[in-house]
Amino acid sequence: MLADGSHVFVVPGDITHLAADAWLLPTDRTLHITEGWYRAVPHLRESVARLGEAGSEFRAERVKALVLPGWPEQEPQPVLVPVPFVGIRDAEQVVEPLTAALRAAADPARTRADRRPRSQQRHLPLVAMPMFGSAGGGGDWLRGELLRRILEVANAVGREQGIDVVLVLRDAPDLARAHDIRRVDPYRTWAVLGEALVRQAQDLAAKASAGQLVPFIGAGVSVSAGLPTWSDLLARLLDDSGLPRAEHDGFSKLDALDQAHVLRRLLTEQGDSFNETVARHVQAPRYGLAPAQLAALPTREAVTLNYDTLYEKASQDMGHHLAVLPEEAVRPDGRWLLKLHGTVTRPDTIVLTREDYLGYGRGREALSALAKAMLLTRHLLFVGFGLADDHFHELMHDVREVLPTSVRGEGKLGTALLMEPDALRTRLWGADLDLVPMGGADVPEQGRRLEIFLDCLLAHADRGLHFFLDDRYRHRLTAPEQRLRGRLLGLTAEATPDERATPAWAEVEALLRSLGHRE
Repeated sequence: MLADGSHVFVVPGDITHLAADAWLLPTDRTLHITEGWYRAVPHLRESVARLGEAGSEFRAERVKALVLPGWPEQEPQPVLVPVPFVGIRDAEQVVEPLTAALRAAADPARTRADRRPRSQQRHLPLVAMPMFGSAGGGGDWLRGELLRRILEVANAVGREQGIDVVLVLRDAPDLARAHDIRRVDPYRTWAVLGEALVRQAQDLAAKASAGQLVPFIGAGVSVSAGLPTWSDLLARLLDDSGLPRAEHDGFSKLDALDQAHVLRRLLTEQGDSFNETVARHVQAPRYGLAPAQLAALPTREAVTLNYDTLYEKASQDMGHHLAVLPEEAVRPDGRWLLKLHGTVTRPDTIVLTREDYLGYGRGREALSALAKAMLLTRHLLFVGFGLADDHFHELMHDVREVLPTSVRGEGKLGTALLMEPDALRTRLWGADLDLVPMGGADVPEQGRRLEIFLDCLLAHADRGLHFFLDDRYRHRLTAPEQRLRGRLLGLTAEATPDERATPAWAEVEALLRSLGHRE
């Protein structure tokens, strides 16, 4: 199956927490798997112990990759990939096992993708892989070259098999180097978007790098993790409510907020907690690509109307301490997420019915004020959000009153990433927001193009050079970069103790650390 539109994503995070269809698990021909994987992945130890004949074939190196049999269908399928037994001395050694593993992962990934509910389907199956062949594989000092070959193999096999691949990295220098490699030819790396969307992503990346971009996260961001859209949530609650079938037609004609109000009454009459029922429907064990991509942006603030904790989980896996407002205090220079409509960790805070909206001002004025302040002082990026929420309309109205178009001129309050062009929405919001449609034939394709757009945005926003002074990437530097690297390392070697004791040295040291220097 050939699919020229296949794509290789790069995100930071924890591969065991990412919602993919299949994933690659490094081992060796003896089926040795490090203890960390066993701790992170339920069922793994038992599954490996039951391999039997398939394990013997793998140990004898008659098969180059092994799909673990009997894996739960609702979980991403692990595929074992053998690291060369004597360690990696050349980056070319990863090509054969990686190629075999991605090919082996394609069929189970397609099977799982086909079984997803229609609203959660991707345009192409997604296979995740970690950094391969470094550290335990012996290739730590070849990391730069390993990354290049890994990306090349993932691109080639992805096109051949009609799958998307996501490289999940935990090391900041690896991430910076991978983005650096892909930025060399952006119009080829993100060709599916076209030049106009690539330029749009680059412009937003510049705002993110300058600390001006604030993600405003809607329910569409959580769909890839298996969570419902707004309408799907109401449909699930309707199933729970016991509303007589004869009343369904009339129910569907109500405004969504009134539907939620009816459902609250019905569930309460049954003795169920409405808010806890909502919370149960919007929890997921894994986050999708979009939450990981948004959490990785170099931004301090984010806003959401979602109740789920996917953005928080992705942030935690990236090592970010994230304060959730209004539940936690913000640390100095720390990151924070404003949850305007409550959270599943406190079901009593959830805002869903018309009654909730009408009573929002009581005790929550400060939250709305903070959101309005960001509209006035930052550039908001609306992702997975339909611009139809009543609270959002109120926020925009108040900001329009304070800062009308005549005052701000051509400047927009933010950018909204839409699934498809919408002339009426442009008439409604075009003076305030830059509306950017992703395009595509259907919702799965449009959603995937949104993920690719965010991939492009993240790659250009992360301008880190954490690999520059790291010996493991030295062989990938150009001649001018090698000379500059030598001068900087010479500075650290020649600095005297009294020079290091000056206030200026602390700034120099911070710069060197940001470039990957390790004592």
